[in-house]
Amino acid sequence: MLTGKRRYVIGVLSPVVGGYYFGRVLAGIARTVRPDGHRVVAVQTYPADLERDQFPDRPPGTASVGLGRLDGVIVITSAVNEATLLRIESDGTPIVLISGRTAGIDAPVVAPDNAGGTRAAVEHLIAHGHREIGFLGSLRQADIVERHEAYLATLLAHGITPLSEWLYRTADNQEASAATVAQALVGGPGLATTATVAATDRNAIGFSRALRVQGLSLPGDQAIVGFDHSEAGARVRPRLASVDPHHDQVGELAVSLLLARIRGERVAGQHLSRSTLVTRESCGCLDARAGALLEGLPTQDASTAWWRLGEVARATFDGAEARLGPGADLDSWLRGVQRVFRSAAALGQPPTRATLASLAESTRALRPHPEALEQLIPALRSVEDEFREQVRRDQVPAVQTTPGGEQAPSAAGPGTASATAPASAPASAPAAASVKTTRAPSRAARARAVTRTGTDVLVALSAGCTQTLLGRSGRLERTITDQYELDLDLLHADGRAIRALTWLPRGHRGPATLALWSDAEGTPVPGAAAVPSPADGARTLEIVGTTAVSRQATALVGTHLPVAKFPPPALAGEGVVFVVPVTFGQSDWGMLAIGGGVDTHATSSRDKFDHWAAMVAVALDREARLTSLQRQQAALAEAADRERALVLDLRTEVERNALVQDVALEGTWDWDIASGQVFYSRTWRALVGLPDDAPCTGIEDWTGRVHPQDVRSVQIAIARQLAGATEPLDLEHRLLAADGREMWVRCRATTVTDDAGIRARMIGVLMDVTGMPARERRGVAR
Repeated sequence: MLTGKRRYVIGVLSPVVGGYYFGRVLAGIARTVRPDGHRVVAVQTYPADLERDQFPDRPPGTASVGLGRLDGVIVITSAVNEATLLRIESDGTPIVLISGRTAGIDAPVVAPDNAGGTRAAVEHLIAHGHREIGFLGSLRQADIVERHEAYLATLLAHGITPLSEWLYRTADNQEASAATVAQALVGGPGLATTATVAATDRNAIGFSRALRVQGLSLPGDQAIVGFDHSEAGARVRPRLASVDPHHDQVGELAVSLLLARIRGERVAGQHLSRSTLVTRESCGCLDARAGALLEGLPTQDASTAWWRLGEVARATFDGAEARLGPGADLDSWLRGVQRVFRSAAALGQPPTRATLASLAESTRALRPHPEALEQLIPALRSVEDEFREQVRRDQVPAVQTTPGGEQAPSAAGPGTASATAPASAPASAPAAASVKTTRAPSRAARARAVTRTGTDVLVALSAGCTQTLLGRSGRLERTITDQYELDLDLLHADGRAIRALTWLPRGHRGPATLALWSDAEGTPVPGAAAVPSPADGARTLEIVGTTAVSRQATALVGTHLPVAKFPPPALAGEGVVFVVPVTFGQSDWGMLAIGGGVDTHATSSRDKFDHWAAMVAVALDREARLTSLQRQQAALAEAADRERALVLDLRTEVERNALVQDVALEGTWDWDIASGQVFYSRTWRALVGLPDDAPCTGIEDWTGRVHPQDVRSVQIAIARQLAGATEPLDLEHRLLAADGREMWVRCRATTVTDDAGIRARMIGVLMDVTGMPARERRGVAR
């Protein structure tokens, strides 16, 4: 066992390594291992150039990268096939699966509470009065199947028999396939439901947009609830109600179980992470007290303002349930807000600048959703109203001060504490002997202090939320700039620059390494297709470049190693290293390993590193094609030289055959179509009245001397040859010699194609047939 190790290398096999789902799972994993110094190697098992809406059920190959250096492996959904999982387990490597199961593997499975989240969504729609509720999704993934089964079970539990036409099947989990379903329904039989539960937010967004384009009203004609609580759902109109499966918590739970298995503990079975329903306009939740503004969750009878603020915060803070460190949690945030309002209501003291700055920072640390501030404002104003009402009724719990001047709430009377404290806040402790009660100012002064505190707290929350939004905007701007510069650099880079990684964005700080596949002799194979399993595990990579600066790292450049040992520790750095296949189309060049942060805000499931790897593959393809063209051009030039020499030899050996005798009387020419250069023989120059040293290198030296009345027929004949005519060129035309003579000539030529079937050269002869009768001219040189 590995119980003696303090730091481990955790492998994560994922279809892609960015985006809202995979990125958030990886973020949870990275956040959990960071305090103990464990390293994460995240391997992307799908090609880097998949289309945005293309997402196959299974990867085209297997993932053997790094498996020889990993202490444990987390496999996300359909990252690898069953054979690869069995091979990893047979090697004794601990495994944890996320949202996937494989028969014969005794590994714990971690998943969000798909059943609980779906049940909450269906019951919420039923509470709105809906009975015909549909399910939208692709039943080809374990998570989606669980959600569909929970949907069916919930309907039956409420006495509703689901109909077959209520199942809206999509091709995948993306927007485009759901939009196609919506268009087909509206244009055909129409919607059989009044509400729909979607398997993913992307399905829900594509479905709702297509319905709106078709003229339907949401949620009037169709209420919709998604699943993912993605930021994209907050940007559509109406905003998308969604189940938050807390993907980062799934990652946290998975790595915690994996570390336990690495330490030798017995861990098995299924482990669920809590899901939360977040309601918005798309399901029909509008709060009359706030007009048309949604406040996060529907108002419930007997709910206090504090309860409501807590639920809104849980719905709009991405970090509400995450482990963010001491004091950086939702309960601490709620207690801080409550403390400043109590101080204002009981003592007439508004919060200090330091307190407000701390509140702004804790708000930022909780990672507010883009819609957080909009939804927090009415909830916080309700808290302010409640405290003002308590001041008016003189029901505010007394606030005590310690000898050091710190404030502490006193024990409240019956019913008071429960009405003002959030459910998670601890009960107030009795006053100690060293605590004294401060005399409260007038009710009017305390009411004014509550109003001012409400404004100050809103400003602090605005600062925290704005900092997060500005940070996201800045990251997006940097990403766009980096991608633009990277694309241009790679388009202009030669092979040496590509391998030296000089194209990396200037702002990137993590180590990066490029490794290309090698053949048996160690020579890189340009664009070689990946060898399928099981040979994939035996392939080798050549490290062709790295930005790591340590002596051990630079010494590895030029070396070869098995794919199972890539990336070596000297090149991986600390924290998270992403390994992405360098692929595009049919080309598979190798692997790109990059250290950096997890992207959870990508607009699609793709990460910027995925884009980088695809662009590197394009650049390597371009370099390979240029090299191949240069070699072909050199070969053609060499062939032309040989053929020119052969023509000269034939002219000196006219006795060999009759054709050679004819050629000796004719002027020969050789046209390199690709370069435009033409070689004219000495006989040809003499035939048209030019000296031997006359500069003749273009096809116009012939066509430019054609009689004006014959130019069109000559051009048509040449064009037919270039277009692929199978018969050789053979025509008579008039030609103007250099001394002004008009002469009849016969031109014969044949066209040569290269290996790709492209017309590359045209070789021909020119004979003076002036004065010959037409019948004799046609028989010449046959």
